[in-house]
Amino acid sequence: MKKSSLLAVFLGCACVGAVRAQAPAAPVLGKAADNKIYAQKLVNELMAKNPDLLVVGFHAVAPGATEQKMIASNLDRIGKDDDDDDKAVVTERKTICVPNAKESNKFEVQLPMKDATGAIIGAYGFVFLYRVGDDEVELHRKGVVLRDALARKIPSLAALFAPAKL
Repeated sequence: MKKSSLLAVFLGCACVGAVRAQAPAAPVLGKAADNKIYAQKLVNELMAKNPDLLVVGFHAVAPGATEQKMIASNLDRIGKDDDDDDKAVVTERKTICVPNAKESNKFEVQLPMKDATGAIIGAYGFVFLYRVGDDEVELHRKGVVLRDALARKIPSLAALFAPAKL
């Protein structure tokens, strides 16, 4: 092999290695059990009291942050970047009620999160146990009841991030 060909192969490999080294690493998501904030305490209480709830997710912009993320959940996804629908619940004040396309036993209700003053401070994602034919309006009503009860327990966005014993 000529020196110029060998050099080209070497440089090509070095460039590929450099590109791979620059690729962003997948974000490390936090575990619900390690999430020692008030929002997580509220999630844990909801899960304990509502056997028809399969998943709860609280979404908000943390004080000092710029992006909305999952701040509390019963899943190990703490810190996950929010999807467009999670963001739309807040910015467009949307309510989303839909059977899960991939898992037919789940029905998702996404609602704006409110504090005790009624200000929208984030989004809730509630996933209820679902069977085809269940009353979807009733599942929406259950989500609203949970949201309104939670609002009475949340004095402000900052309160969600206060340290809490779980």
